[in-house]
Amino acid sequence: MKARWLAAVEKMPWALAVVASLGATLLVPSALALLAPPQLLDGAVALGDRQLALALLALFTFWTCVFRLSFRRRHSAEEDLDADVGRSAPVEVNTAGARRVERDVAPGEVRSYLR
Repeated sequence: MKARWLAAVEKMPWALAVVASLGATLLVPSALALLAPPQLLDGAVALGDRQLALALLALFTFWTCVFRLSFRRRHSAEEDLDADVGRSAPVEVNTAGARRVERDVAPGEVRSYLR
């Protein structure tokens, strides 16, 4: 059995994608600030606040789409079979418990399955 919170998260894949993309969006600029050479950081400062904010928004949008596609749930064949169990056709049985087969046989036809 799945936990309740896991079932709730599966119903809201966009929320999980937004949370994951927030983490990835904040990770990339912080790693860039720590590991990039000073010339690259000077070039980022020269871009200005508006360009940097648009770059962060584009990065957030990209990661949201990537995570939403990766969290797409695929149904397995077993789940399809489990869903069809309740919709099966009723089976008529005789008093012995065996399934009764009604066949229309012409009077002159040979019943080879009885031999």
